[in-house]
Amino acid sequence: MTVCVWCQRPLKTSLTLAQFWRWDPVTPPDICVPCQGRLSPISGQHCPQCGRQQTTCQLCQDCQRWDQPLVNRALYCYDAEMKAYMQQYKFQGDYALRRVLQRALATALTQLTYDILVPIPIAQSTWQSRGFNQVTGWLTGQAYYQVLQVIDQDKATPQSAKNRAQRLLTPQPFTLAPQAKDLCHGQRVLLLDDVYTTGRTLRHAATQINLTGAKAVTSLTLAR
Repeated sequence: MTVCVWCQRPLKTSLTLAQFWRWDPVTPPDICVPCQGRLSPISGQHCPQCGRQQTTCQLCQDCQRWDQPLVNRALYCYDAEMKAYMQQYKFQGDYALRRVLQRALATALTQLTYDILVPIPIAQSTWQSRGFNQVTGWLTGQAYYQVLQVIDQDKATPQSAKNRAQRLLTPQPFTLAPQAKDLCHGQRVLLLDDVYTTGRTLRHAATQINLTGAKAVTSLTLAR
């Protein structure tokens, strides 16, 4: 029996008449209908720079304080349901949950213009404890390039446990991989991350990518 990867409810696959007569293969969904409605897509009015859902299309207060512009598109609001999803997928290591957002991300990537897709990397210690990069787990065959590397640092406090002030003071965590300049020079680079919180991590990444002579650097996050 096929079950929802999020709530484990049994899934029902409906067969259309056209599929029946054409003998088209039926791909079962990954999540049930109730779980499909748990996350809140960002739509309509949002901050034009960070993608935050709001009641106007003006720069939000957070973006007004940045002197390093970075255009980010976000797909979902970082609300209680998204936090629960990230907790189970990212922090508890439920790798099957990557399938919840794979289709939405694949669709979003087809709507953006870029040359090089660069996922935000994770530290070696995270690889050892979690076993996967939550960002690349959402990709489904899209080409991407690991041009950023995490600088080994003593993380007494994980990024997810820091408040806004502490996040903004985070030192540069990235360095460029040896092939970065060859890949990114003159290219439109799209950074990919899980959550835009303060924008500090993405701006650190953009700073390094700009050193390669990239034509433009923008970003996409699953949540804001």
